[in-house]
Amino acid sequence: MSTKVTDHVIEEIRARVDIVELIGARMTLKKAGGTFKGCCPFHNEKTPSFNVNPVKQFYHCFGCGEHGDIFTFLMKQDGLSFMDAVRVLADRVGVVIKQDVDYNSQHRALLYAIHAELAAFYQRCLKQTKEAEIARSYLSGRKLSDDVVALFGIGYAPEHPRDAILQWARKYAYTPEQLVAAGILTPPNKPDRPDDYYDRFRGRLMFPICDRQGRVVAFSARLLKDRKNTGKYVNSPETDIFTKSRVLYALDKAASKIVKHPRREAIICEGQIDVIRCHAAGFETAVASQGTAFTKEHVALLKKHADSVVLVFDGDSAGRKAALRTGALFLEEEVPVRVAVLPTGDDPDSIIRDKGPDVFRDLLENAQSITTFQIDTLRAVETSPDSIDALNRVTRSVLDMLAACPGAVLRTRLLQEASALLHIPYSALEEDLEKHREALSHRAAYAASHKEAPPAAAAPPPPADTHDSDEHPPHSDEFSPDGAGGQESPLLDEPAPEPPSRTEILLCEFLIEHEHDATVLDLVERYLPLDIIPHPFTRSVVDALLTQRRGGGDRLAHLCQNTEPVWQHLLGPLIANKQKMLSAREMTSEEAAKDFIKALWVMRFKQQRGQLSSVSTEDNARQLFAISTLIKSLETQPWEKACKLMTTTSAEAVKPAAARPDGQPLSAAGAVAQAGAAAGPLCGHAAGTSSAAADPEEFPPSEYPLDEM
Repeated sequence: MSTKVTDHVIEEIRARVDIVELIGARMTLKKAGGTFKGCCPFHNEKTPSFNVNPVKQFYHCFGCGEHGDIFTFLMKQDGLSFMDAVRVLADRVGVVIKQDVDYNSQHRALLYAIHAELAAFYQRCLKQTKEAEIARSYLSGRKLSDDVVALFGIGYAPEHPRDAILQWARKYAYTPEQLVAAGILTPPNKPDRPDDYYDRFRGRLMFPICDRQGRVVAFSARLLKDRKNTGKYVNSPETDIFTKSRVLYALDKAASKIVKHPRREAIICEGQIDVIRCHAAGFETAVASQGTAFTKEHVALLKKHADSVVLVFDGDSAGRKAALRTGALFLEEEVPVRVAVLPTGDDPDSIIRDKGPDVFRDLLENAQSITTFQIDTLRAVETSPDSIDALNRVTRSVLDMLAACPGAVLRTRLLQEASALLHIPYSALEEDLEKHREALSHRAAYAASHKEAPPAAAAPPPPADTHDSDEHPPHSDEFSPDGAGGQESPLLDEPAPEPPSRTEILLCEFLIEHEHDATVLDLVERYLPLDIIPHPFTRSVVDALLTQRRGGGDRLAHLCQNTEPVWQHLLGPLIANKQKMLSAREMTSEEAAKDFIKALWVMRFKQQRGQLSSVSTEDNARQLFAISTLIKSLETQPWEKACKLMTTTSAEAVKPAAARPDGQPLSAAGAVAQAGAAAGPLCGHAAGTSSAAADPEEFPPSEYPLDEM
């Protein structure tokens, strides 16, 4: 059920809650006439200047100026939203909040209950079962005490018997289908074994993932034994109660500590163990993302509680790249970023465990600004860092990052640091920075005008089979380098074409980073036909890399020289700056490639679904159902099942122009069936190459399903 709060409900809560009792439970208050006084909880002081008025139900600090009511106090002390503060206080005093109809609320409540009871079950297994000795030994070896294990709800998913989780489900009256919806089980993938559900977490150490209210919404599971073709960590797939971009590990514990920190500064780590170690050592503002790189959504979530952040990533090359990428996201939201430089081979867990909290505290205090860290990192990889070409590369990268920062004060301060470190006059950097910002502004304006501009009335619509999607227009002759199509060059006021999606940009970054990785390129060539990739720019990059692998040479350099001018601003940074690599610390390159492939197929089917007519007909309903089923299968099935769908679904099956032999349009389900019945499976990019074979058995699937994209 969704909540609806009226002014009457707010006033009833306010009338029932005693503000003196609420605040007095967290700090010492002494009566002073008609008010109560104490030392302010929002800043450090020795002489009490914090006043609470029980009549007006109001507090005010004459030292720092903080003031508000019962709701404001909880919001600022615990980092809650207004609605969360209302719910907490309503529960405390027994006020019922009016409920609107929400037909999905019972399903979500079921998922919350499953996760809560499973978390308790895993904890009991860790403590009581003989099989969990390996997990207890691991935790002991990591020097994690029983109190810390209990605080974070760490548990163990039994491996034996194989149907242990199904036995648990029967005991608590849950069905296998409900556990599939919760992301705990994967459905059977063999028609002759309809009851063969698979526990994606069996035999792993379990870390509950909680939402902002502290409810368990997912799990992250660590492998304890060596297994072939499986990642060290497996995370829950996204469900109706879990979206990775809306959850930060341990934020439920850290939020109230962040808002009380003198600088409202959050510590950002890469992994769960790092965060747990930080909290155990007293650094209770630490959080981490869930198995993926930090996103803009994560930044927006953390910005509600933190005014600044310090990144504490691994000291290796991958950790530095991830720090640069994450730091850039925070700068785009005008959040100051510092980076604690760790020795190579160390992480927060190892430093605190082996060298002590004081050493880690010194690293935090001496953390560099993101600009200083970026310059040091880039200069370290240059053979001759003082040469003019190296200086130009470093300067360009720094200006690219600062140009996206909207805050003039923060941007100016960091530019001053760059000027001093690079020994370049501030005025020169400022002039170039304005050029970068002007270019960004023009691109944004072009993109906005392109989205808003209606199609020309005189121009006929393009044929259906020439588009890969509604979202991305095809190449046009007017943008060709040689001026084909009757125009020598695009007009200056011509709106810029729609850029590739974020998933496609990440795919390009990932493939360029792994351009010599045969396993990655084999997977792409086998399971990702060019027709599936929506955007022409992305297709050109993927095609260049695959052509380069087959025939040698530097196809990326050739592409950079010959790509259309409208895409030069995308290709240049991809090739020149590889710091933007997708950071998936606990994911192998092969697993990441599989995730990208599945994501592009899902994107393609969603575009096909969006192209269906909005007219409600029986045929449309069948097509929508068929495509939605395919999307759900690709999103939830393990790689073995997903790759079979890919190899039996031809590229023609996802084109609007697919037709039956009688010439009538072919539904998505019919196209898939037709492709599956065909003698030949999905061809590769080059039918005559060794990588064009489409037998999925040549690529043994992971034993555990991969984390969803």
